Amino acid sequence: MKNIVNKGFLIVLSLLLISCKGEELPLLDFSDPFGDSADNEHPVPNLEDSERPILISEQSESQALIVDSLSKGIMWQWKAYEHLNSSQAAWFRDIDEAKAVYNQEYILLTASSGGAALIRISDKKIMFYTNAKGSPHSAEVLPDGNIVVACSTTGTPDGDALKLYRVDSANPYVDKEIKRYNLTFGHNVVWDKEREILWATDDQNLYTYTYNNTDPENPELIVNSEFYPLPDVSPHDLSPVYGQNKLYLTTASHIFIFDIASKTFERHPYSKRNVKSVSDGPADFGTLIIEPNNSYWTNRVTNVVGSSVFFKDGYRMYKARWFIDNPFSYPNDHPYRQSK
Repeated sequence: MKNIVNKGFLIVLSLLLISCKGEELPLLDFSDPFGDSADNEHPVPNLEDSERPILISEQSESQALIVDSLSKGIMWQWKAYEHLNSSQAAWFRDIDEAKAVYNQEYILLTASSGGAALIRISDKKIMFYTNAKGSPHSAEVLPDGNIVVACSTTGTPDGDALKLYRVDSANPYVDKEIKRYNLTFGHNVVWDKEREILWATDDQNLYTYTYNNTDPENPELIVNSEFYPLPDVSPHDLSPVYGQNKLYLTTASHIFIFDIASKTFERHPYSKRNVKSVSDGPADFGTLIIEPNNSYWTNRVTNVVGSSVFFKDGYRMYKARWFIDNPFSYPNDHPYRQSK
């Protein structure tokens, strides 16, 4: 009886906290305190019909997948071994980030086992892939279609770097980057379309880069002189705050919000330790986080107040993002591009 009362109290508390943040309740089914019920009566929709889809990087099955947060059903999956030979598929054994790009028609992903790839959702065709090495943890598409990859492994020849790749869908496999830039503990990279800059952290600072591609044969990232000291150690995820000129930053101890206008960091009101990813959307979506519950992964996606959004026993989920538009980084009309 005591456990039931405690669970009931937690549910009520979660509802109150969500109400205080202005989030709408249809995001979650609170009839089951942990969101794990097998008796979900909601049918799994087609991907285009899902109201709140979630894009997840998951390592137990070496996959990127899109799930429907209402039905908890899987609507789309990509597994490297189904599309590449065994040696190349091994580059994607530990997928650690997946982003929706190009009008949500493509997935950009990285894997700490070495791989980076651009996948077309409709037919799962690989438009670009490489073995970046150095433990890739994030990637971004640039305005001309080239791709930059952040590699994190410290103290190795292939790590501590931003790597710039030329993309050509006629030749999707790319053996080597065209440029490399030192970036200690590189874990993240985000394009800012309004300011036309790239954001990334090393182990101490938040930097911006200007992208000069006036000469398509010699594109260049140029680090800007102004930088911003980080408020904590071990920076990890960097992602836009939806609809605002702000960025989420997760670290060893907290979740922070960086205000671009004031150039200051503030601690998130529901700050948590060692969060691998943060993602929000329009007001009725809520804020997703990946908070490891076993080593560096989790079998449960939650919101910032700890309520379960998606659970799969045995999964090793590393990052989760709402599968929605990203107005901070990309224009409304953003067709697939490749460098010339």
